Amino acid sequence: MTFKGVLVALLFGAYLLLSHWVLADPAQHRYLGVALALTPPLAGAVLFCLACGARRWVGPLLAGAALLVWQSATWLGAHFSWLYFLQDAGTQLFLALMFGRTLLAGQQPLCSRIAALIHGGLDAAQVRYTRRITVTWTGFFLTMFGASCALFLLAPLAIWSAFSNLLVLPLTGLMFVVEYALRLRCLPQWREQMRFTDTFRAYRALGAQAQER
Repeated sequence: MTFKGVLVALLFGAYLLLSHWVLADPAQHRYLGVALALTPPLAGAVLFCLACGARRWVGPLLAGAALLVWQSATWLGAHFSWLYFLQDAGTQLFLALMFGRTLLAGQQPLCSRIAALIHGGLDAAQVRYTRRITVTWTGFFLTMFGASCALFLLAPLAIWSAFSNLLVLPLTGLMFVVEYALRLRCLPQWREQMRFTDTFRAYRALGAQAQER
Protein backbone atom coordinates (compact mmCIF):
# COMPACT_ATOMS: atom_id res chain seq x y z
CA MET A 1 0.00 0.00 0.00
CA THR A 2 1.28 3.47 -0.87
CA PHE A 3 1.86 6.22 1.68
CA LYS A 4 -1.23 8.00 0.37
CA GLY A 5 -3.31 4.86 0.84
CA VAL A 6 -2.05 4.40 4.40
CA LEU A 7 -2.80 8.05 5.20
CA VAL A 8 -6.34 7.79 3.81
CA ALA A 9 -6.94 4.58 5.79
CA LEU A 10 -5.70 6.20 9.01
CA LEU A 11 -7.84 9.30 8.50
CA PHE A 12 -10.89 7.17 7.77
CA GLY A 13 -10.27 5.07 10.87
CA ALA A 14 -9.89 8.21 12.97
CA TYR A 15 -13.17 9.53 11.54
CA LEU A 16 -15.01 6.35 12.52
CA LEU A 17 -13.60 6.37 16.05
CA LEU A 18 -14.40 10.07 16.52
CA SER A 19 -17.91 9.52 15.17
CA HIS A 20 -18.49 6.71 17.66
CA TRP A 21 -17.21 8.87 20.50
CA VAL A 22 -19.61 11.65 19.52
CA LEU A 23 -22.60 9.33 19.16
CA ALA A 24 -21.90 7.69 22.51
CA ASP A 25 -22.89 11.00 24.17
CA PRO A 26 -24.73 13.04 21.53
CA ALA A 27 -26.08 15.66 23.92
CA GLN A 28 -22.55 16.79 24.78
CA HIS A 29 -21.18 16.82 21.23
CA ARG A 30 -24.12 17.85 19.08
CA TYR A 31 -22.43 20.49 16.95
CA LEU A 32 -19.31 18.43 16.42
CA GLY A 33 -21.67 15.61 15.49
CA VAL A 34 -23.37 17.80 12.88
CA ALA A 35 -20.01 18.72 11.37
CA LEU A 36 -18.84 15.11 11.25
CA ALA A 37 -22.14 13.79 9.89
CA LEU A 38 -22.14 16.34 7.06
CA THR A 39 -18.50 15.80 6.10
CA PRO A 40 -18.97 12.67 3.89
CA PRO A 41 -21.88 13.97 1.76
CA LEU A 42 -20.24 17.37 1.33
CA ALA A 43 -16.89 15.79 0.44
CA GLY A 44 -18.66 13.52 -2.04
CA ALA A 45 -20.47 16.46 -3.62
CA VAL A 46 -17.23 18.44 -3.94
CA LEU A 47 -15.39 15.50 -5.50
CA PHE A 48 -18.29 14.97 -7.90
CA CYS A 49 -18.12 18.62 -9.01
CA LEU A 50 -14.36 18.38 -9.51
CA ALA A 51 -14.67 15.10 -11.45
CA CYS A 52 -17.32 16.63 -13.72
CA GLY A 53 -15.24 19.73 -14.39
CA ALA A 54 -17.72 21.93 -12.50
CA ARG A 55 -15.14 23.50 -10.19
CA ARG A 56 -17.05 26.79 -10.21
CA TRP A 57 -19.91 25.15 -8.29
CA VAL A 58 -17.76 24.14 -5.31
CA GLY A 59 -17.84 27.59 -3.70
CA PRO A 60 -21.63 28.07 -3.99
CA LEU A 61 -22.18 24.50 -2.81
CA LEU A 62 -20.16 25.00 0.37
CA ALA A 63 -21.68 28.44 0.96
CA GLY A 64 -25.19 27.04 0.58
CA ALA A 65 -24.39 24.18 2.97
CA ALA A 66 -22.98 26.62 5.53
CA LEU A 67 -26.12 28.78 5.29
CA LEU A 68 -28.37 25.75 5.70
CA VAL A 69 -26.45 24.57 8.75
CA TRP A 70 -26.50 28.05 10.29
CA GLN A 71 -30.28 28.38 9.83
CA SER A 72 -30.99 24.83 11.05
CA ALA A 73 -28.28 24.48 13.68
CA THR A 74 -30.63 23.79 16.59
CA TRP A 75 -32.67 21.16 14.73
CA LEU A 76 -29.58 19.49 13.25
CA GLY A 77 -27.92 19.43 16.65
CA ALA A 78 -30.88 17.57 18.11
CA HIS A 79 -31.21 15.10 15.20
CA PHE A 80 -27.71 14.66 13.78
CA SER A 81 -27.74 10.95 14.61
CA TRP A 82 -30.34 10.57 11.82
CA LEU A 83 -27.82 12.00 9.37
CA TYR A 84 -25.42 9.24 10.35
CA PHE A 85 -28.15 6.61 10.13
CA LEU A 86 -29.38 7.69 6.69
CA GLN A 87 -25.83 7.57 5.35
CA ASP A 88 -25.10 4.16 6.84
CA ALA A 89 -28.39 2.47 5.95
CA GLY A 90 -28.49 4.22 2.57
CA THR A 91 -25.02 2.97 1.70
CA GLN A 92 -25.88 -0.62 2.62
CA LEU A 93 -29.12 -0.49 0.62
CA PHE A 94 -27.36 1.07 -2.37
CA LEU A 95 -24.73 -1.69 -2.38
CA ALA A 96 -27.42 -4.37 -2.09
CA LEU A 97 -29.25 -2.88 -5.07
CA MET A 98 -26.00 -2.50 -7.02
CA PHE A 99 -25.31 -6.22 -6.70
CA GLY A 100 -28.92 -7.37 -6.74
CA ARG A 101 -30.03 -5.62 -9.92
CA THR A 102 -27.38 -7.52 -11.89
CA LEU A 103 -29.16 -10.75 -10.97
CA LEU A 104 -32.23 -9.79 -12.99
CA ALA A 105 -33.04 -11.57 -16.24
CA GLY A 106 -30.85 -10.39 -19.09
CA GLN A 107 -28.15 -8.99 -16.77
CA GLN A 108 -24.66 -10.33 -16.10
CA PRO A 109 -24.06 -10.77 -12.35
CA LEU A 110 -21.64 -8.16 -11.03
CA CYS A 111 -19.12 -10.71 -9.73
CA SER A 112 -19.19 -12.42 -13.14
CA ARG A 113 -18.37 -9.11 -14.81
CA ILE A 114 -15.48 -8.53 -12.42
CA ALA A 115 -14.13 -12.06 -12.97
CA ALA A 116 -14.46 -11.68 -16.74
CA LEU A 117 -12.39 -8.50 -16.63
CA ILE A 118 -9.62 -10.36 -14.81
CA HIS A 119 -9.70 -13.72 -16.60
CA GLY A 120 -11.46 -13.08 -19.90
CA GLY A 121 -14.03 -15.75 -20.75
CA LEU A 122 -15.63 -17.82 -17.98
CA ASP A 123 -16.56 -21.47 -18.14
CA ALA A 124 -19.86 -22.85 -16.82
CA ALA A 125 -18.51 -23.59 -13.32
CA GLN A 126 -17.06 -20.10 -13.01
CA VAL A 127 -20.32 -18.52 -14.18
CA ARG A 128 -22.29 -20.50 -11.56
CA TYR A 129 -19.83 -19.62 -8.80
CA THR A 130 -19.70 -15.90 -9.57
CA ARG A 131 -23.49 -15.72 -9.75
CA ARG A 132 -23.78 -17.37 -6.34
CA ILE A 133 -21.23 -14.94 -4.92
CA THR A 134 -23.23 -12.03 -6.32
CA VAL A 135 -26.30 -13.42 -4.53
CA THR A 136 -24.23 -13.75 -1.35
CA TRP A 137 -23.03 -10.15 -1.48
CA THR A 138 -26.58 -8.97 -2.11
CA GLY A 139 -27.76 -10.89 0.94
CA PHE A 140 -24.87 -9.59 3.03
CA PHE A 141 -25.63 -5.93 2.31
CA LEU A 142 -29.37 -6.48 2.84
CA THR A 143 -28.53 -8.04 6.21
CA MET A 144 -26.35 -5.06 7.12
CA PHE A 145 -29.16 -2.72 6.08
CA GLY A 146 -31.70 -4.60 8.18
CA ALA A 147 -29.40 -4.76 11.19
CA SER A 148 -28.65 -1.05 10.96
CA CYS A 149 -32.37 -0.18 10.86
CA ALA A 150 -33.24 -2.52 13.72
CA LEU A 151 -30.44 -1.35 16.00
CA PHE A 152 -31.03 2.34 15.30
CA LEU A 153 -34.75 2.09 16.02
CA LEU A 154 -34.71 -0.40 18.90
CA ALA A 155 -31.32 -0.28 20.63
CA PRO A 156 -29.46 2.49 22.47
CA LEU A 157 -27.69 4.87 20.09
CA ALA A 158 -24.26 3.81 21.36
CA ILE A 159 -25.00 0.19 20.36
CA TRP A 160 -26.03 1.21 16.86
CA SER A 161 -22.93 3.41 16.60
CA ALA A 162 -20.66 0.54 17.62
CA PHE A 163 -22.20 -1.58 14.87
CA SER A 164 -22.10 1.14 12.22
CA ASN A 165 -18.74 2.72 12.97
CA LEU A 166 -16.75 -0.17 14.44
CA LEU A 167 -18.18 -3.43 13.05
CA VAL A 168 -19.50 -2.89 9.52
CA LEU A 169 -16.10 -2.30 7.95
CA PRO A 170 -14.38 -5.31 9.63
CA LEU A 171 -17.36 -7.51 8.74
CA THR A 172 -17.14 -6.40 5.12
CA GLY A 173 -13.41 -7.10 5.11
CA LEU A 174 -14.06 -10.53 6.62
CA MET A 175 -16.54 -11.22 3.81
CA PHE A 176 -13.83 -10.46 1.26
CA VAL A 177 -11.38 -12.80 2.99
CA VAL A 178 -13.91 -15.65 3.31
CA GLU A 179 -15.03 -15.25 -0.30
CA TYR A 180 -11.42 -15.24 -1.49
CA ALA A 181 -10.71 -18.46 0.42
CA LEU A 182 -13.87 -20.09 -0.97
CA ARG A 183 -12.94 -18.98 -4.47
CA LEU A 184 -9.57 -20.69 -4.27
CA ARG A 185 -11.20 -23.82 -2.83
CA CYS A 186 -14.02 -24.03 -5.38
CA LEU A 187 -12.03 -22.82 -8.37
CA PRO A 188 -8.44 -24.03 -7.83
CA GLN A 189 -7.55 -23.13 -11.43
CA TRP A 190 -7.61 -19.48 -10.32
CA ARG A 191 -5.10 -20.08 -7.53
CA GLU A 192 -2.11 -18.93 -9.54
CA GLN A 193 -3.99 -16.42 -11.66
CA MET A 194 -5.67 -14.14 -9.16
CA ARG A 195 -4.29 -11.97 -6.43
CA PHE A 196 -6.48 -10.58 -3.68
CA THR A 197 -6.10 -7.02 -5.01
CA ASP A 198 -7.15 -7.94 -8.55
CA THR A 199 -10.81 -7.77 -7.54
CA PHE A 200 -10.46 -4.15 -6.43
CA ARG A 201 -8.61 -3.20 -9.61
CA ALA A 202 -11.30 -4.84 -11.73
CA TYR A 203 -14.03 -3.02 -9.84
CA ARG A 204 -12.29 0.32 -10.45
CA ALA A 205 -12.09 -0.58 -14.13
CA LEU A 206 -15.84 -1.22 -14.17
CA GLY A 207 -16.41 2.19 -12.58
CA ALA A 208 -14.23 3.85 -15.20
CA GLN A 209 -16.16 2.10 -17.97
CA ALA A 210 -19.46 3.29 -16.50
CA GLN A 211 -18.24 6.90 -16.42
CA GLU A 212 -17.21 6.75 -20.07
CA ARG A 213 -20.70 5.68 -21.19
